[in-house]
Amino acid sequence: MSYVKSVLPFAIGFAFLNAVLEELIWRGSMLSSLQRNVSTLYAVLTTSIGFGLLHISIGIPVMISLIFSFAGLFYAIVVLKTKSIYPAIAFHFVINLGMVFNGWIG
Repeated sequence: MSYVKSVLPFAIGFAFLNAVLEELIWRGSMLSSLQRNVSTLYAVLTTSIGFGLLHISIGIPVMISLIFSFAGLFYAIVVLKTKSIYPAIAFHFVINLGMVFNGWIG
């Protein structure tokens, strides 16, 4: 129980801050900017692949980063379907929490 008490504040803080910042950058800024200049499909694919590549650059293995690209695709679809970034932030937050509690982050 003491492990959970010590990890919980970090997990919530990291998961929230990371989800908000990544979604604001990738889906809020980049996706919306690209959509104004290229097709939605191209904008979604570009930001999804870029999201995966970002994770390679911080040392995450290529195969795991490929999964992150699919997560980026999912988040982009959520943003486009709901016309809001908040549901993508919520999904991203939950995934991040799971990653912290599974020991992938921390």
